[in-house]
Formats: sequence, structure tokens, C-alpha cells
Amino acid sequence: MNIQDFKKYKILNNEKLISLDKLEYQGYSNTNYLLKTSKNKYIIRYFKTNENVNISRQFEYKIQKKAYKKKLASKPILLNEKNKFMISKYLEGNHKYKLNQKEIKLLAKNIKTLHKIKSSVKEYSFKKDLKYYKNNLNNKKAKTFISICKKELLNIKKYKKTLSLVHHDLNPKNILFFKKNIKFIDWEYVGVNDAFFDLATVCYEFKFNKKEEKIFLKSYLKEYHEHDIKKLHSYINLYKYLCKLWFMNYHK
Repeated sequence: MNIQDFKKYKILNNEKLISLDKLEYQGYSNTNYLLKTSKNKYIIRYFKTNENVNISRQFEYKIQKKAYKKKLASKPILLNEKNKFMISKYLEGNHKYKLNQKEIKLLAKNIKTLHKIKSSVKEYSFKKDLKYYKNNLNNKKAKTFISICKKELLNIKKYKKTLSLVHHDLNPKNILFFKKNIKFIDWEYVGVNDAFFDLATVCYEFKFNKKEEKIFLKSYLKEYHEHDIKKLHSYINLYKYLCKLWFMNYHK
């Protein structure tokens, strides 16, 4: 990728291109660059592949636009015509790996706002993912992980489904803290699913203890019950083993 590649785009016509630098942090499905101009900073996400499970770049771009209007994401500027890369405004902020109570409550509030974004896309299918992994990972460990996921999906059926738009990848590297604001980045896995999947992801990735889980749930639900805790833990276990399968597939 060369800085001259961006001269043809009208959005940058009034800005002098200064530098294009590959960022230290890189995603698994994309390569990230920082583009500096005379007026702004932009993030260029160059997609390594669009053939991963449940990825639609056009849907990602559409939802990020909606999330930007809710002050939850950076402003998406351009998705190139061949879905090869996306340009968004650069966001200031830090990644955190341990949260205080105030940050936990704010994160829950922002996730709830995210979950209220409207979308008519088809519900995410765990079965489709598990079938994909079954066909692509032919080893004993993968079979064990798939079996655990299926067991948790059966457990989850006991609880009321709370469908909403979910980010699907709320690990600390995709959450930016800046002053009193929180923004979400890397929307490539966004889709419709049970809201508890995002809640479980946060609890697992930030290693919340029981007290922090309750603060988080209460901030999101206002009132929670024992069945909410059980449902959350089933989703945490499901998320844990889906991640193991994802990494196993990526590194095979």
C-alpha cells in the first residue's frame, strides 16, 4: 500500500497527504495503517481476506455509520468499490485491560446503546460456525471444543432470547477509552444475536470477578436475577471455546 494510492479519492482532495505508516497493533483479518494529512488523521484498514465466517464488509460499513451517529464509533469515510479497504477517521484513546467500577458502568451503558441500533439482518448462526469448524478442523481437541459449545447452546435454550445488534468482538483491543468517552472499533463481525454474547465477551476478556459481573449486569439490565447469571456464564463458556476454535482454525 502506497500513500499515492489515495490521491484519487475525492474525500482527500483538499488535504495534503503527509505520511502513511503501518501501525504496531494489527488485526487477524486486516492490516492497519495511519494516514496523516495536512488537516486530519485517518485509519486505513486493508482487508487480508473477506472469506472468513460471517464477514460482510458492506454491512460492517453500514453499521459503523449508524454507530458513529450514536457516538459509539469513528466516522467511516470510504469503503472502496472492491471491498479491499476502509477509511475511517482516527480516534484518540487508550485500550484498558482492567476497569474500575465507573468504567464498568459506562461500558455497560454504551453497549446497551449499541444494542439498540436497528438492523434487519438475519440472526447469527452458531450452528453454521460449528459446522464450518467441524469441516475444517479434523483433530481430537477441536471435536472436544465443538462438543462443549453444543452443550452450552443447549443450556442457553432454557433462557429467554434477547436478540439485538451485537458487536461480536468486544475484547479490550476493540474498545477505546478517551476522557469520559468509550468508542468501539473493528466492526467486522457485527450481526444480530443474543445481547448476552457481548456481555459475556466483556466479562471474559476483562476477567471480571463475581462482584464486577454483578455491577456490569446491573448497569446493563437495571435488575438481574439468578437465571441471568447462569445464562451469562453459559455464554462465557461458549465464547471461550469458540475463540479456541477460531484461533485453531486461523493458525492451522
